[in-house]
Amino acid sequence: MTTIWNSLSQCYEFDTGKIFGGIEPYSNYHGICGLMHQNQQFNLVRPKKAFLNAEYYIRPGSKRKMLPRDISRERKTTHELQEDTVLIHFPSEPEYGFYMDLRYRPHDDMVDMQMTITPMKDIPKFEIFFASYVCEAFDETWALLRNSDGTQEWVKLHNRETLNSIFRVMRSESMFALLVNEYGPDFPVHVENRVFDKPILIARNSKNGLALIYLCDPQQTHYLAGQYHGWDTAHDWAYGTDLSKGDKFHTETRMVCRSFKNIDLMFADVEAMWNDFVKGC
Repeated sequence: MTTIWNSLSQCYEFDTGKIFGGIEPYSNYHGICGLMHQNQQFNLVRPKKAFLNAEYYIRPGSKRKMLPRDISRERKTTHELQEDTVLIHFPSEPEYGFYMDLRYRPHDDMVDMQMTITPMKDIPKFEIFFASYVCEAFDETWALLRNSDGTQEWVKLHNRETLNSIFRVMRSESMFALLVNEYGPDFPVHVENRVFDKPILIARNSKNGLALIYLCDPQQTHYLAGQYHGWDTAHDWAYGTDLSKGDKFHTETRMVCRSFKNIDLMFADVEAMWNDFVKGC
């Protein structure tokens, strides 16, 4: 496992022996700015895009703010390498009044991301929205949804039927009314009619079986989301809580890059991954 700062590319380059790529601290699309698997050596991230990108700060009664992107693009972030972990620090700004640390740790065939927000004031019902722009070679998206009888089922989402359409998978039925009309009546939004208990999104290449698995925080994930752009499909999620002055808000995320020729074995393996991830949270 090696991670080094490259002053020419202005990013951290990592190689775990199974995956290799970059971590960008200064960009609209900060986060994992490049990623390849040792057995499938093509860039899984679209140029000038990223995985595990902090995109929006959100609070009730105001429009979404791309403040994390603005702060990063304007090179107001600071960064450092702490052993095998890249820390990107987002300073406080007047409107929201907190600072945020994102820690990215590549290892084996995965990247763990820890987020810590330290608020200087109370912000009720705060949300932060993360985006991962998955190239269209990954032509399937799967989520584990709850049936009416309480059982759970892996479902292939219909998230690529309309250009620029939004898809949503909610944590509970109570969130449907809140978010169905968020983008206005003329914007194409598809909300799944079943909710999730385990916030997992899988993007998979149906031809070679390579998959990107996003395991999101088991407690703090409000909804799973995304958008189809034609050249890529965003795989997104939102974390949220009531921020209280001085109380740290912490989340865990894991992205796994692994090949699964057999889709049933993939589902079983992902369930085992989830159990391991939750134990470490």
